[in-house]
Amino acid sequence: MKLSSSTSVVVLVVTVVALTGCARERSGDVHEGSAGSDAVEVVLEDDAFVPDGLSLEAGTEVDVEVRNQGSNDHNFTIDALDLSTGTIEPGHMVTATFVVPNGTTEYHCTFHPGMRGEILAS
Repeated sequence: MKLSSSTSVVVLVVTVVALTGCARERSGDVHEGSAGSDAVEVVLEDDAFVPDGLSLEAGTEVDVEVRNQGSNDHNFTIDALDLSTGTIEPGHMVTATFVVPNGTTEYHCTFHPGMRGEILAS
């Protein structure tokens, strides 16, 4: 069965969208490397955040060092704050800085739908 050139283009476009659809560009106050000794650390393992919950004081500015110790690409995304680290490759670390919102706020990895955690503001 031979595909027409327009069908081939459609298949290519659908494939590219499917492969990049879960990725998210970096947004918010995010930079490469460490933040220092006062930073909160979140480790990305394969399909899990460690820890999967953070208790932080509402209204304070925090630096969260996000380190990928898994074997897959990950990201750390907080939709409510329009914050995302973008893709973090295995062995790399970035720091996200944000003001802790009131209540409970979810963070997640857009590559892995079950990979979630939450920030509980005190």
